Amino acid sequence: MGNNVRQEIFDTHEVYYLPFQPGILDRAYLTFGESALRPIFLLTKLFDVFMARFTLKFTSYANFLSLAKTLYKKSEFKATIISGEPFYLFRIGYSLHRELNVRWIADYRDDWSTNELQMENSGGAIRKCIANIESKYEKKWVGTAESIISVSSIYTDRLSKFLGKKGFTIENGFEEELLELKPEELFPVFTLTYSGVLYPSQDLSVILGALQIALNNGQPFHLLFLGAGFDVKQGRRIADSIPIDLRPFVKITDRLPRALALTELHKSHAFLAMAYGSMKGIPSSKLYEYLALGKPVLLCPSDADVMEQMIAESGLGFVANSAEGCYQQILKIKAHYEQGEIHELRKNSLSEIMKYSRFNQLQHIKEVLGD
Repeated sequence: MGNNVRQEIFDTHEVYYLPFQPGILDRAYLTFGESALRPIFLLTKLFDVFMARFTLKFTSYANFLSLAKTLYKKSEFKATIISGEPFYLFRIGYSLHRELNVRWIADYRDDWSTNELQMENSGGAIRKCIANIESKYEKKWVGTAESIISVSSIYTDRLSKFLGKKGFTIENGFEEELLELKPEELFPVFTLTYSGVLYPSQDLSVILGALQIALNNGQPFHLLFLGAGFDVKQGRRIADSIPIDLRPFVKITDRLPRALALTELHKSHAFLAMAYGSMKGIPSSKLYEYLALGKPVLLCPSDADVMEQMIAESGLGFVANSAEGCYQQILKIKAHYEQGEIHELRKNSLSEIMKYSRFNQLQHIKEVLGD
């Protein structure tokens, strides 16, 4: 907030905070995004995409490039790592390289125009048109990068082939501070929590089927979709999928402040993860948070890929692909609580999950930079 750039200086680094000035797309979304006037937002999106070819002046990142140039003239930094999303920040790397011959690396925390989840989530002729334009931007802008970084080997390989660039994998990881959080008193009823927004490919029928079986057996649990209501369409999809008799046991929240969200997660007995349909190589960023918090993780249905591998290695994983199988795994998790074994599960997982800490993941940056 504010109108001035704020600088913080530390022994090891400096941080600059830029004032946020919403671009035309952000303003259009807030005004028209999910209303009957959504077509106006889509037209604004097309204009925004077209203008990005020439300038970021109309975006929320209009002040980034000028500061980057100022910093370069002051310190002549030797390399720049630019993270996306937002992917239009890659245009800054392109401009710095073209104008000042700055070496830069594109860090993909998701993939961009090759992103299967986003294409599935948005769909429609306009989205396909935008994706086609952005695909050309991506090849042009990232074509000036020295290399790329992404979050899983499948993502990295796909991007490397698409862009013709050398790729490195550095996973999202978790913040080490999560390991030090004080425990919270658990919810009075066994609660399974899914954190974040859902995608259309994620199958809710399995976990809702497990809840139905639990209710029929007189052992219902609570299912919390934490922050899933932030995406209006997916929040509505969850609500519409819940049978009437299960509705008292399911809660959907909007996005919460991080501290409050972590409290809700800590009060939960276990966490829910779900495969993204048949898509592979997608390590949900929330999964790292789950592992750091040291609670059982129920993967239902499984991706039979990176998520299953991660939770299996951690010792915190419980995997199922059917409603009955999911219910049986929940009974196993309950048994661990009843027998007082949860603390031991967390303790045993620590040595396995530490490789996913952000500090340990960041050690791979040495290979990227060639130091």
